[in-house]
Formats: sequence, structure tokens, C-alpha cells
Amino acid sequence: MKPSLPFIVVEDRQNKTLALCRESAVLAEERLFVLSQTDAGPSYERFCKSYVHLSSNSAEFEKICFRRYFLLAQFLESNPEVREFVLIDSDVLLFQGAGAHIAHLVDKADFSGSTMQPSDGWNPCQISPHVSYWSANGLRRFVAYVLDSYATPSGRRKLREIAARFAARGVRGGVSDMTLLYLWARTTGNDAPINRVLGGTVIDHNINGMHNLLPREFKVRGGAKRVAYTDGKAWLTNEAGEMTRVVALHFQGSAKMAMPYALRGHMHTVAAVTYGLQMARRGKNYAFRVATFARRLFDTRSVVPASTGK
Repeated sequence: MKPSLPFIVVEDRQNKTLALCRESAVLAEERLFVLSQTDAGPSYERFCKSYVHLSSNSAEFEKICFRRYFLLAQFLESNPEVREFVLIDSDVLLFQGAGAHIAHLVDKADFSGSTMQPSDGWNPCQISPHVSYWSANGLRRFVAYVLDSYATPSGRRKLREIAARFAARGVRGGVSDMTLLYLWARTTGNDAPINRVLGGTVIDHNINGMHNLLPREFKVRGGAKRVAYTDGKAWLTNEAGEMTRVVALHFQGSAKMAMPYALRGHMHTVAAVTYGLQMARRGKNYAFRVATFARRLFDTRSVVPASTGK
């Protein structure tokens, strides 16, 4: 019988979020390994030297996100028996059947990550690795693609074009490891999403709201997807009222505060906590858009007098 897929978290911080992730893996009866190393070797040092920062997040944050792939590459070199694995973020809770579902879903792919179909024509060019399947060969090929993208003029030009789309739209984000995953997956034919429904089972893209792979895919309660929890199994309800089993929930950003309640099955508390966080997030995004508009207006007025004086 084929051995179960190992789950790997790359995390050097020993915090409550990681502890909850570990506990969920135990309850789900999945093997979870934590890579806590921070020295990612000479390849990562080479990446840092060629890295061009094109994100509204800090450069330090973005480089740490990229670092995990180099750490995984080192892990695979030291553990050649690991031919495939599932990478998860520490803000993910696993439920019964996660590994079996992913193994069935990915078939012969080298990679499968999580994404959302655009609902308004805006494509951020991102695939999230928060729950992502990898073959060892796929991980090595992706690391090589990252190095090439930042080291070559054509690669940097492509990344700057994507960053410019974010700036023109006035939204936070830009180029991150999710951008490189999107570009590489499309180039190599590994873009089948891991968060698509298969056999009545699904992986969550982001608990904050109704969207999953499809726009408005699941019903919400408060500020999060409406989750029913019974006998160690979690369920979502789609817009048609049908129940879909969810085997991984992603508590992105400040939604991490709701993780302990979800793990214990206190879903009404999850709804209340995430609703409050949603209101705060909307205020923050509105302030960012206003600041961006004001900055553009100032830049435009500064350019006009200078042009007139020539």
C-alpha cells in the first residue's frame, strides 16, 4: 500500500498558531513535520542578492516567504526517500481525510496550489501554497525558476509588469512567492487547483468570506465561511444548500485568532470573531486606497508646473 503523504510546516517560531496546527494534525491522524531551520544555504544567498522588491509588504517578509522553498530543497537533499509531500502554513487546521483527499486529487502532477477564479476581471496572478502538494522534482524545478526569474532581465521585466498592475488598481500586494508559483505552474502545466471540490470534499482557500475556487462558492456566518463540525469532521454549505466536507481550513491574517475556537468546534464564536476582524480589515483597506489616491493626486500636480516651466 502506498504510504500516506507527509505534511510539512516550515516555521521557526514556536507559537500558539503552530501548536494548534500540530494538534489538528494529531486529531486528523496525519503525519506532520516541522522544519525550524533558518539557514537556507548558498542558493538562497544568491537569490537574496538578485531579489528585487516589488511588494507592499516588507522586503524581509517576502524573502522569508521565499526562503521556505530553499529550506525544503535542502530537506529533500538530506531525505531522498521523500518523493512527495504537502506543504502547509502554520495557520491551517487539518481534519480527517486531508491526506487521502489530496493524494486522490493531484494524480500525477508535480504541484498543486490554491487559487481563486477572478470575479471582476482582476487577476492578481497568484497561487497560494498554504496547502500545496509537491513532488520532489517539482520543488527543485520551482527553486530553479525563482532563481532564473530574478537573475535575468526578462524575468525581472515580467515581475515589474505584474507589480505595476497592482499599483494602477490601488490595491495592496504586488509580487510575492505566490506570483512566482502562478507563473511557474502555468508554464509547466501544474495549475490545476488543489482547492477544487472533488467527491464532495474540498480544501479551504481562505476562511475569511464565501469565495473559494469559485466566487460566492460557500455560505458565510459572521465574517467567515459557515462551518458545521461533527465527530471530527468539518462541513461547508454551498449556495445550493448542499454540504461539502472540508479537510483543511486556512485562517489567513488576523483570522488566526479564531483557530482555537474552530478546533474545539465553537463555530458561532468563530463567526463573531471573524466578523469583527472583517470590519477592521475593511477600514484598513479603505484607508490604503485613500492614501494611494492622495499620493497620485499630489504627484500629478507636482508634474504639471514642472512641465509648464520648460
